[in-house]
Amino acid sequence: MLLPREQSPWNCGYYLGAFALRALSEAPNRSYDVQELGAHMSDLLRRTLSPTQVVSAAAWLYLLGLIEVDQNGAIKYANQ
Repeated sequence: MLLPREQSPWNCGYYLGAFALRALSEAPNRSYDVQELGAHMSDLLRRTLSPTQVVSAAAWLYLLGLIEVDQNGAIKYANQ
């Protein structure tokens, strides 16, 4: 569920996905591993994110075709 009624909108996939894209746009080579992505997203949001939140945001972006995972497990912008 991307916009659940039971939780705040600041924890939804759309919102966190936007910060994941921003973090990737600021990354060297526009790629991060999951831990680095989570750390940068947490810095941007000024709060700690759980690994589940980071993976959920990345999964949403992956489904949209905006990011890809390379053979080393790094998350990066999809070639468009």
